[in-house]
Amino acid sequence: MKKILVCFLLSVALLLPLVAQSHTAVPVDNPVYYVIEQAQLKGLCPVLSEAKPYSQHKIKGIINTILSAEAELPWVALSSAERAILRDTLASFEKTEGWNWLKGETYQEHTTESGITMTFNAGASWQSVASGSYEFLGKDFVWGTDNWGIAFASGDMGSKFSWYIDAGGGLMKAPRQELGTAYPFYEGFENGDIDQARKDQNVPYTVFSEPIPFFPYTFQKHWDGSIFKAENISSSGFYDWPEGIAFGYQLNGEMAASFLDDAIFVRAGRLQREWAAGTAGSSLVLNAAARPFFGIEANFEPFSWLRLATLTGILEYYNQKGISISSATFQNAFSITMVEANYKNYLQFSLGSSAIFPKRLELGYSFPLLSQFFYQNNVGDFDNMSLFATLILQYPGIGKIWGSAFVDEIDLTSPELFNQDRMMYALQVGASAPIPIPKLAFSNFSIQYTKLEPYVYTHQLVKTPWYEAWMEEAYVNNGISLGYYLPPNSDELKIRFDSSLIGGGVFRFHAQYQMVRHGAEYGSRAVDGSGLNSTLDTTGRNDKEGKPMLWKHFLHDGAYQWQHIFKVGGEFNMQGLNVPLSLFLDTGVVYSYYTDINGKPNSAVRYDIHKINTSEYPTETRFITTVGFKLYP
Repeated sequence: MKKILVCFLLSVALLLPLVAQSHTAVPVDNPVYYVIEQAQLKGLCPVLSEAKPYSQHKIKGIINTILSAEAELPWVALSSAERAILRDTLASFEKTEGWNWLKGETYQEHTTESGITMTFNAGASWQSVASGSYEFLGKDFVWGTDNWGIAFASGDMGSKFSWYIDAGGGLMKAPRQELGTAYPFYEGFENGDIDQARKDQNVPYTVFSEPIPFFPYTFQKHWDGSIFKAENISSSGFYDWPEGIAFGYQLNGEMAASFLDDAIFVRAGRLQREWAAGTAGSSLVLNAAARPFFGIEANFEPFSWLRLATLTGILEYYNQKGISISSATFQNAFSITMVEANYKNYLQFSLGSSAIFPKRLELGYSFPLLSQFFYQNNVGDFDNMSLFATLILQYPGIGKIWGSAFVDEIDLTSPELFNQDRMMYALQVGASAPIPIPKLAFSNFSIQYTKLEPYVYTHQLVKTPWYEAWMEEAYVNNGISLGYYLPPNSDELKIRFDSSLIGGGVFRFHAQYQMVRHGAEYGSRAVDGSGLNSTLDTTGRNDKEGKPMLWKHFLHDGAYQWQHIFKVGGEFNMQGLNVPLSLFLDTGVVYSYYTDINGKPNSAVRYDIHKINTSEYPTETRFITTVGFKLYP
């Protein structure tokens, strides 16, 4: 890895030109990605790569393209508010010498004797979030908070190479409910049916709810490694979750370079990414909600209709049993390659494969012209392979539809293949359409349905020639799925409306409904394969040699939680009023209940379902409000 990095830096140094341009990433949660997506729906810019984040230089080029195209295509003209948002976004990337109090940063540049421009930029920001949840029947109020101060520095060395680093500290509290215990292997196999070599690994673990004060599946870990409890701050006080007040840190950085007029882009760094998403935040492959990890990536764009992206990095363990014990069985690298093709603005298709493998010098997985999925056959069956594809059909000015698939493991030999647990995959379909509303900007309506099968993103324990312990190879990083944010054996219907309003600052607002259904991971009516800690052993994969097979019947094979989530909210960015502040709020209700079946869970029978309300699987109605602010957003 060191040799690769040195070669990367030397090649950059030899090609530094005269004018500085920033190639550092624009974070994937920046609202500019939504704005660009809406402009693309209008046909104002060409189809863009599904490998995000983009660099600042690329974002500025896209916005300039949109404004230029809008002047030439009056029938898809932007509203005055939309044009103002684009120009303000473009202006936010511009730098002026000295201290800028509105941005909370300082900027300097100078030109060397050989004519190369060097820049330096440094600043700080602060974000605070407070959220409360009130359970209507139990009269139960729970609160949480997430507060982070970040300092950063960045710079350009000529027009081809840029660097960035940030460091931050945070105070957080995100209490969860302890729901029960579960086994990695299906409990029905405890009495001798588990592969004897793995039986000692079937140790029960605790199942927790999502953080109670926050809307389900919205709270994101911002700390690196572990947290420090307020009552035990020391070098030995590493813990996995802030049930009470706790402190944490984060450190991110990158070095990036662009060559051949952006036809080749190379980045090395630790940051969040999103690949192969039909719309922002929807990826089944590498989701924006996943934790950041260090990786070296490259993007090649030889033609406007053909792109290739590749990434290889090192994943991070989840500290449940201590800094040494937890990491001993999770020493994984991750490699992914994706090829994209499009026909004008009407069709976009991406296809790729990925590999999670215990760390070793496996150069074939990193080579972008080889498929990880097929290359495994050359090096041995020790790793976790996947295939994925996304198809987007779009008509400019009308909208788009898309479909995505992520295949973890399948067996096409059985006549009842879709009811087998070993059929591990995720599917998604969606549609999005711009809605022209006078005086509003970038209004959009979207609907999507996502289905995650049992055991998807999980993997059986593996003994490899390079490690003594049983190694974990689940599709996770720091305990969080690399793919979609829901756990296995779930589905989701999401309906959302977004829009913006100009009034001094920019007011972005949304309304959203979600229905999420998920198999119970714990308790007497648990459904196997419903958690990222689940393991489908070799026993349970088929009925050969008299061994049992595990079957699935979504909603009809055990207890399932149903969540109906209604929320509205918005964000008011006050920089247009020369105030370096952004305020945001989300409020709504979550109605949650369980259904069960009239029979034994996890059997081959598809039973009828009925609603239940027990101490083990209760019905709840929670009112949730989340408020916060960003200083120097």
